[in-house]
Amino acid sequence: MSLRISIRKRFFIGITAAVCISLVGHPAQRTQESAHVVFADAAEAGGFTSGQRVTIQQKTALFINALSKNSNLTKLKVSYYGTKGETLRLTSVKGELALIKSDSRGDLWLPTWYVSKEATQSKEISPVSLQMRSSGSLFLAPGSGLKWPVTVSGTSLTAVAQWKDWYGVLLSPSIWMEDNQGYLPIMMWVQGKDIISKKTMPDGILDGNSEVSTDVVRSVTEFLFKKGTTSAYVKKLLGEPQVRETSRNQEYDSNKPMILGETWRYELRDVFFTTTFSPSGKLTASEWVSPARSNFSVLPPQKTIEAEPDWRNQGNLNFTFLLEANEDVLLLKGDDGGYSGMHDNSSLYAIDRRTGKKLWQEDAGFGWYTAVTDKEREHVTMFSAYNPEVKDYVARVRHIRLSDGKVLWEVKPKNEFGLTMTAAQATVVLDEPLDLNVTQSVLSVLDQETGKLRWKKTLSGEHRLLNQSTDDPYVLIEQNGRLDAYDPVTGKAAWNIKFGNKVMDDPNRNPYFTGGYRYDPVAPADMTTRWMLLGKEWVLLNTETGEREGVYPAREMERFEVLNEQYLLVQRALNGKYFSGATAYESVLYDRLEDKEIWTVNGKAARGVIEGERVYLTLNGIPAAVDKESGSVIWKMETTSKASDDLSHLVASSYGILDSYLILSLGSDLVVLNKEDGRSLGRLHNVITGNVDLREQYARNGALNVTDHEVLVGTVNGAFIRYDAEELKARLDELL
Repeated sequence: MSLRISIRKRFFIGITAAVCISLVGHPAQRTQESAHVVFADAAEAGGFTSGQRVTIQQKTALFINALSKNSNLTKLKVSYYGTKGETLRLTSVKGELALIKSDSRGDLWLPTWYVSKEATQSKEISPVSLQMRSSGSLFLAPGSGLKWPVTVSGTSLTAVAQWKDWYGVLLSPSIWMEDNQGYLPIMMWVQGKDIISKKTMPDGILDGNSEVSTDVVRSVTEFLFKKGTTSAYVKKLLGEPQVRETSRNQEYDSNKPMILGETWRYELRDVFFTTTFSPSGKLTASEWVSPARSNFSVLPPQKTIEAEPDWRNQGNLNFTFLLEANEDVLLLKGDDGGYSGMHDNSSLYAIDRRTGKKLWQEDAGFGWYTAVTDKEREHVTMFSAYNPEVKDYVARVRHIRLSDGKVLWEVKPKNEFGLTMTAAQATVVLDEPLDLNVTQSVLSVLDQETGKLRWKKTLSGEHRLLNQSTDDPYVLIEQNGRLDAYDPVTGKAAWNIKFGNKVMDDPNRNPYFTGGYRYDPVAPADMTTRWMLLGKEWVLLNTETGEREGVYPAREMERFEVLNEQYLLVQRALNGKYFSGATAYESVLYDRLEDKEIWTVNGKAARGVIEGERVYLTLNGIPAAVDKESGSVIWKMETTSKASDDLSHLVASSYGILDSYLILSLGSDLVVLNKEDGRSLGRLHNVITGNVDLREQYARNGALNVTDHEVLVGTVNGAFIRYDAEELKARLDELL
């Protein structure tokens, strides 16, 4: 999964995945190379040759170009470090630099001093502030013939390494991030004779009272922190963090138990720094967050809101989504978030709504499962294709009591592959293929209470079941340009409508689709009348009578969300051949009763919810409020993103409205906005959120749900959290 890969890669190669501190660039200054070369090893004398395998003895920057006396040291755009103990093969040697090639990092230049015998005597030291003579020089390595005036970086430098009477000092890049690429500080060397004074850097340089510049702190952490650095060292150097939280899952193998460590947040001025530790207190990741020169950051940066939840349930799989709820029980989906082919585990489990205690759990392994509840939400019927207890495919349909997990009946279909399950009034509907090509299938309608067969029907060729829940009055089968409704008790046809051939595939069958209806597990809407794709039109169909109550043209380049019975929020692609492949979009509010488009805005408008005269939505992923009648933007959350950026992937929930506040999962944070003006109040403490491919509808429906009494939140580190709505509101009121 991309989240796991990016965290691992970010640490090992030192790329800062978030956003950066703005620095003043320094113009390149030309110097004369020293006529007297006292290089500390034999590189220039042929000590290193092409094809030679070498080992790095001290951490060093790897440069995209060979350095010269004209190189601007603050604009070298270094993205990779060579680490101590790393073995490399030299492709070619040019003076004091060697070219190395790799598939993952490309062509890079390595100062050969760092692979010499002399470099073994260098050592990292606690940061020391040096005051330099303006006549001093910065050297590529101790005694190097390649040097620059010390004034290119000012005369105050920070040393983090020492070799004899030489000190390795850090130079920050003029730009920390550009076009999603992070850049790193480099280390150059100064001679002891050019140092006027030395001062050990004080402890606690991020404690809020430090006079050390954030730029210097960032360079120090980027260079000194590595995998395995102890939390004690980090705390001594940086000070006590403002916030401590449970980390993301640190176990990348989803077949193994989760590993949750601790994440520290240093929240200062306009910049944040996070460090994540293993349960044993060893550093596993770090990240700088700042609005300056970033692709996306909320303005001002999201400070943490301390708010105690009513309870916090810790599950055993990364992602948690609410599926259904009754007064006493919450039914959840647990998921490892893996892609197809890497998906190892999923689960169905129940939590006591008052206490947060887990009542029961059924595991489905790497097989997919489907779960439908009865009308009273007292039982759930679960179809699963794989049984992890026997480590084999075993198709099972089980009817489970929500309160205690007791299996009341079980049916074992013959085929594990391709079976789909849905529900109609008081029934469970199974569509079981008879062959892998699905040329024929058997439709079996079971009594929901007993599991006994009511009736069955053989279907040939392509068809669709359009049922959504046990609230549907009939079994709905669409085939060959016709929709038939069958009585769930007798199997007799009740009504049918004809509509002709389809003009596009139903986007509801695309796992990446996030449109259509938003299902609210805590307050399910009446879906007796709903929009369906039938032939060349979207039809607002009354499933009781088969009557059409509205139509909207089916267009390949459009998708829409159903806001309520009157309004559709339509996304329209403006170029390309397919909706998902476009680079430009506009969005339309369509009034079904008036049969007209009310307004149009540029970009993708999504996650819409109507309250009064406003539509709260996201525009290309950025929270906004739009006037319902005119479409004018009332406010748009202030960020560092460009108007053309599409950041829709950052939105991982629907809006939750809590009185005067909007709550939304945005990136890794559950953010709180002032509903009136869109001002961000911050992020809720110890709630780690995020999106995951192929679970978009689960996230839209069940990652965040708000009622008059509670706020229910799913996370990406296995937790499911309940806040008392009144207590959370009172805490937020204190921030206004």
